Amino acid sequence: MQTVKRIMAYLLILLLSAAAAPFTGQKAAADFPKAAKAAKTLLLTDVPTDGSAVTLASMQGLLANVSDKNLLFRAEKYREWLPLTGAEPVDAQPDGSKWDLAALLKEFAAFFDGYLLCDEDSIAVALSLANQKNSIVVLPDFEAAAQAAGLNMTADVRGWSDLRLRLRPEFYRLRRDVAFEQPAALCPRLMDYAVMSGAYVWYDAAATRAEHTNAFRFLNNNALLFGWNNDLGEYKTIASASALNACLIPADWACNLSVLSGYGCEPLQQKTTVSAAPGGRTVCLLMSDGDNLQWFVGSYEDKSHFGSPVRGRFPFAWGVPASAADLAAPLTQMYYGKMSENDAFVLSLSGLGYTFPSKWTSQRALQRMAQTLGQKMKALDTRELLVLDDGGFESKALDTLMAGTQANGIFYMDYSNYAGMKGKMRFANGKPIVSARYQLWNGMPGCSPEEVAAAVNALPADPKNPDSYVFVIVHAWSGLNGSGEFTQGGNTMAAVERLVEQLDENTRLVSPAQFMERITENCG
Repeated sequence: MQTVKRIMAYLLILLLSAAAAPFTGQKAAADFPKAAKAAKTLLLTDVPTDGSAVTLASMQGLLANVSDKNLLFRAEKYREWLPLTGAEPVDAQPDGSKWDLAALLKEFAAFFDGYLLCDEDSIAVALSLANQKNSIVVLPDFEAAAQAAGLNMTADVRGWSDLRLRLRPEFYRLRRDVAFEQPAALCPRLMDYAVMSGAYVWYDAAATRAEHTNAFRFLNNNALLFGWNNDLGEYKTIASASALNACLIPADWACNLSVLSGYGCEPLQQKTTVSAAPGGRTVCLLMSDGDNLQWFVGSYEDKSHFGSPVRGRFPFAWGVPASAADLAAPLTQMYYGKMSENDAFVLSLSGLGYTFPSKWTSQRALQRMAQTLGQKMKALDTRELLVLDDGGFESKALDTLMAGTQANGIFYMDYSNYAGMKGKMRFANGKPIVSARYQLWNGMPGCSPEEVAAAVNALPADPKNPDSYVFVIVHAWSGLNGSGEFTQGGNTMAAVERLVEQLDENTRLVSPAQFMERITENCG
């Protein structure tokens, strides 16, 4: 019986999505939503572990559009980026006690029209409606706290299903350029930003790829989908988004995005990289997973990665997400300020977010995305693009990205095997598209530091020979453990250093810009 109901609901959603009228409430080509207010005062509170997380997430998201005072969760690297905002942090109430739910409700209740009452199964529905109703979201256990702050219930959505939401006029007022895929259990992470954006929130752990695609079929071309779906899996999730001409922003563990998005970014400029000696074979090392916004605002600077004492000793490239300057300006400025002359940033990954460009069904949508991406690259002072696609190396989609972004070159990885194209290169608009020749990845054959170094040293050292150019993609989650073994979850930069130490004197480590320049000059 449950299976029959699920099929009927699926068919009805498909019908509703197909019949949906063109949406005029938001622009069709998505850019990253930003808070209307830059917070000048931030009340610091711990990340809650109970149902109050839903209320506080909705509160933070609503305040980001109406108040220059907001709450801030003590999460990840907030201590480091907070001073860059110029906001005044308030650690405790005047009497020294913590900013708990009751105190925050009392402080901010006047900004809201009331509260939406939901149950565990209708949290996503309530979060989807919070912006329209200008109402915080409350589970039954916390209703009394909302009432004590003087708030009245604006709607009771207990028992509401996603299908019921879709049958109501409120659904057609939701954005069609942005949506969120997030399990309620991760609140308050990311959900503050969803509420701030006034966007649809959905998650179905049992959804098939077809159901996933159908859930977001109402979105316009060039939409942005924030979150992640571990249950469906990486490939199916990205393939589904790609079929909708959309990009996915991995951000399911990100905190405080609504607040972070309110701050502008000072002009960013990468440092001039050290030039390598001419001749020899040319190698560029690039870290994977730089598109991961939740990592970028979380532990990107741990000792295995950007915070490694090894960083700066040799040329190395780091990914930076297209959303960085818009959604995490203070952090982005911090990372750029800490760059050494051997560091470089490459725009990552595939577009405004993670997508398979070759699977897009609209050339016009891809062109529009590339143009917007080019603007982000300029803001981030990047001229090279990292693309991960599914069998798309020969696709004209890469030519479109090259032309639209005016990139100096594209680094290409293939989904089935990052280095599966074995260093193959081609040119588009006179600029190189270069596939990964090797990957530093635990558990993959021939991918240890010693094996990659030996393979590189065996290549020609003739700048006129395309086989003398080596793009190595470094798997961000592989490295050396305390015993010096190459394992999953080890120190990544320690493994990179071991690789570098074993490269011979005919090897030239270079920045992404120098890599593309040398290929263009010698092999174009």
